[in-house]
Amino acid sequence: MMNYIGTFLDFVDGYRLDKRVTTHPVLSSPWCLIIGVTLYLLVVKRWGPRFMANRKPYNVEGIMMAFNVMQIILNLYIFVASLRHTYWRSDFSLTCEAYNPDDMRPETLNFSTPALWYLISKYFDFLDTIFFILRKKFNQISFLHVFHHTSVAILVHIYTANYFASHLTSTGIINSFVHLVMYSYYQLAAMKLNINLQPWKRLMTQLQMFQFLLLAIHFSLPLINNWCKIETGFIALCCVENVCVTALFANFYYKTYIRKDRKKASNNGTTSLKAQ
Repeated sequence: MMNYIGTFLDFVDGYRLDKRVTTHPVLSSPWCLIIGVTLYLLVVKRWGPRFMANRKPYNVEGIMMAFNVMQIILNLYIFVASLRHTYWRSDFSLTCEAYNPDDMRPETLNFSTPALWYLISKYFDFLDTIFFILRKKFNQISFLHVFHHTSVAILVHIYTANYFASHLTSTGIINSFVHLVMYSYYQLAAMKLNINLQPWKRLMTQLQMFQFLLLAIHFSLPLINNWCKIETGFIALCCVENVCVTALFANFYYKTYIRKDRKKASNNGTTSLKAQ
């Protein structure tokens, strides 16, 4: 056991964030990630349910609406600024962008700000679960929900620390666009306008799954032809995580929409026969 602890502490002590991104004492070690994810899981699995056990649901609609607006603005900025400093440049490859920690060009360094905000946004995303807990919507805190938030935070932190401005940059750009659309939907739903948003709810899940399909295609490019010599180990790990999340979302989509549609059609058919 002591050997494992020693190895872990050696990893923490030797950990360095990409110097082009930041030298901030919080982000320059993995402790921010370790503590953040650990606290999130403890709140979700233990402290939150215990705290709410004998309490009525809190009314946090005002806070949630303000949070949605913040997320819309933040993800719009990340999406546009990231595109501007990466794929809109003629020298940034769509098919295989190598990781080069010695690339100190201004156009690359300018990407550090939206990249850091994308990392921070993954910690903001934890608040989605906190709002579920405070509203006692425990049925919405599924394994898919917790796994997705946790795994994304871990992988984005690793990307920022070790693969900044590389091929995996597509993740933040695609994901920030999806979150922009998603939080816009949340805001419209929270405003309780006289609009039927039910069809859009289904489209949100489809958009999430389409996101994973795009990322799967993009991640596979260096695995097929790694002409830029990027390290493929982490890309393979991202592929595995992407497959797992896609399977979980597909299972959720089937149970929530397809199976319910079939059951509804079957019930309608039975009602029609009885009416005859």
